[in-house]
Amino acid sequence: MPGLLTIPREIRDEIYGFIVPQDLASSKSRELQKERKRITYDPEDADTYFGEEAVRYPVHTSLPPTFSLLQTSRQIRAEIMDNLKRLGTIKYKVNLTDCKDTGVISLTWISVPCFKDKIGVLEAHSRIKTRKTSSVFSFDGENDPESSVYGFSTCLALAQRFVERGVYLLSKKKRNKMHIGLLAMHLDFDPDIDPEAVDEFMGHCCQFLDEWMLGDTWGGYDINAKEREEAQFRLLSGKIDRLQMFSNGVFKKEWVVADVVAKRDLNQQEQGRVAAERAASVARTVQLHQGLNERLGIAGTENSGATM
Repeated sequence: MPGLLTIPREIRDEIYGFIVPQDLASSKSRELQKERKRITYDPEDADTYFGEEAVRYPVHTSLPPTFSLLQTSRQIRAEIMDNLKRLGTIKYKVNLTDCKDTGVISLTWISVPCFKDKIGVLEAHSRIKTRKTSSVFSFDGENDPESSVYGFSTCLALAQRFVERGVYLLSKKKRNKMHIGLLAMHLDFDPDIDPEAVDEFMGHCCQFLDEWMLGDTWGGYDINAKEREEAQFRLLSGKIDRLQMFSNGVFKKEWVVADVVAKRDLNQQEQGRVAAERAASVARTVQLHQGLNERLGIAGTENSGATM
């Protein structure tokens, strides 16, 4: 009886080539996308992340289109994996949608060719609508710094949840070997937004990321926030090789994470040196004042005795 393995390998490869890039069934179903879960951050719960209250995670995400074939037989599995290698980089695609422009993000996986611990490209698309706020990271209130910080923390929470849990973000099981070659952030703006405003906006975003990666953005906040962001940076920098930013499909900037880590370390060493020098200077000033006070106290005692 004719079957998949009875036809020539070249034809099977063509069939695999049609299956692999297909979008997930759940990304095409409004019914499956409706059911979502909100997670409340709890500092005592390691399974929650600061800032993710603004995310609505999908309860249903379909298996990759290759999943059932990979379970069929060893030969078909080997052929599909070989086909994936010849197709080039494994690319995952996810959409981050703020449907009502309220700052509540609905995350939907679009393309997941197969389950892999090492992903060539994670392509994240976020549509930026016409809105009053001046920051891509701001969700609540116009020009509110605290909202901007909280919104960026939401982005960090999403990245951390993915590198620790994989596609099924609500999973309790952590995947320690997860690694991303390139995280490509695509900000897709409405066509009615002025291009010059878009360029200015992207300039601010890139500058913010520059400063954050060097550890220069959190000095005004509490020590717990600074420690949390440092821990997240170190985790993500060990899981992501490169980061790229795009605006309406146009490349804007790239960061090689290893280079950024080296600069951040030097920056922190310099900050530590300056802080140590400042502390030493303060200590010397205190000693001088103490010595002066002691001498003034002795002189005052002698003068008092002479008068008597």
